[in-house]
Amino acid sequence: MKFKGMLFTGAIITAIISVLYFLNFESSNASTENQNFIEYVNAEQFGANGDDQKDDSKAIQRAIDYSHTEKIGKVKLVGNKNYILKKGLILKEEVELELGQSTRLFIDGDFRVIEVEKDASITNGIFEITNKNFDSEVIYLDGKQKFWSWERTRINNVAIINSSGSKKGTGISLFSGGADQFISFVNFQDINISGLKTGVRMEAKPPPKDEKGYSFINGNRFTNLTLDGCINCIDIIGSITIPNECSGNEFKGIQVQTTKDTESVFKVNGSDNQIEAMIWDVHLLGDRNRNLISFTSQSTGNSLFSNLESTYIKDEGIYNYYTSPRDEN
Repeated sequence: MKFKGMLFTGAIITAIISVLYFLNFESSNASTENQNFIEYVNAEQFGANGDDQKDDSKAIQRAIDYSHTEKIGKVKLVGNKNYILKKGLILKEEVELELGQSTRLFIDGDFRVIEVEKDASITNGIFEITNKNFDSEVIYLDGKQKFWSWERTRINNVAIINSSGSKKGTGISLFSGGADQFISFVNFQDINISGLKTGVRMEAKPPPKDEKGYSFINGNRFTNLTLDGCINCIDIIGSITIPNECSGNEFKGIQVQTTKDTESVFKVNGSDNQIEAMIWDVHLLGDRNRNLISFTSQSTGNSLFSNLESTYIKDEGIYNYYTSPRDEN
């Protein structure tokens, strides 16, 4: 009996050792896998240097391309550094470009700064125009990408500043100009745009006559957008309906700081767009009846809630709705 008990005890000990070995083996493998997992690509590993005055465009693009090819999905530029761009970037599909809160990209030249493909995104950072010759788009989306609801395209917590004093360029540009091209359900949040000719521009052009199909920019959201000292703050260029439609776009929590250079706050060609805005210091513009907000003949069903009296609004469309507490009094 004693011998049998010893065998039974030995079997238990052997089983425990086997389990412990198996658990240790699995833990070791998991640790190895975690060590091999790359969470993001640091653009400085590809030659970007935010502490000198050299062009970082190629290095940042290499980092984006690598992240896209290897399916890593994120590129980081961190720290209170100043990176120089002398050439435009293509933010590839399914790549997030994440900058530090105070990381700057200095734009030195005249070129489209960054074209955003579908499922790509930009988080944080400052895009600063330092060259007076700049007269292009900073952040650009093209309807050829076919942005739709199942994509995760977004622009979040970004500042776009023209510090050159030229009052040129476009902060955010959405363009659709061919058959079956569209930009829909993209989210733009917590964005500051300052000192540009145009803050936000949406343009849906009719497809060429030899192409069958539609072009549209519909259902996009701009939330907590600040426009400071822009000549034209928001331009929506299209028509009421197909073949080139701009409709159902939402602008919520919009703050507009006008200056003596401001010519237009909103110009709307399209339908069912919704705007909620606070517009500051219009007295600086002189003429009280100046048409700061324009609904063109190609507009219908748009709504505007602002602090401006209706005397600032020119409405050539139909069924547009606008209200102000000052009108109610």
